[in-house]
Amino acid sequence: EIRFDDSDDDSRDVDAYLVAAALGLKMSEDWRALGSIDAVFSNATDSTRDGEYVEGSFGFAYRPAEGDRLNALVKYTYLHDIPGADQVTVDGTTDGPAQRSHIFSADANYDLTNRLTIGAKYGIRVSETRDRSGAAGWDSSIAELGILRADLQIVHEWDALAEARVLWSPDSNTAEYGALAALYRHFGDNMKIGAGYNFGIFSD
Repeated sequence: EIRFDDSDDDSRDVDAYLVAAALGLKMSEDWRALGSIDAVFSNATDSTRDGEYVEGSFGFAYRPAEGDRLNALVKYTYLHDIPGADQVTVDGTTDGPAQRSHIFSADANYDLTNRLTIGAKYGIRVSETRDRSGAAGWDSSIAELGILRADLQIVHEWDALAEARVLWSPDSNTAEYGALAALYRHFGDNMKIGAGYNFGIFSD
């Protein structure tokens, strides 16, 4: 998508470009390759509305057609986010930083029994951040995430989920701990609806 906005006095002209694409490739009966990219570039005569955003990922999923007790996913994501001065963050503020991040993650689930599945996830983000105004230089930032998970089929139509999480920041040598619990109900063979609560102050 390409968009051109022209103002009468040329003070609020904006050229914007949007690209979104996804790829799923079946490599074999057990392996899949997955990829996606979302990109937005905005060039404006009013610099508060300039911005650059690129998020691209590529990964491999192990989903065995037979004997699927083990499922796994390995993924790499690149994030380039240079927001405009007035761009609002998910928290409703305009003070979010600019960042360039490399994110690696791996997670796997294993069926111990017909009712109990255990899982684990590890992720690391190696990034550079700066004030969105660009007045200061880039600062390095590293964060690591670890998750242990258990899914339990309580009865035929009800499932429970529990997760323990830790987020470690090597730069500041600090760790944050969290937990998540949820309950799900099945509706037929293809849908389930649930609700949960994150007891920590961070997500994955």
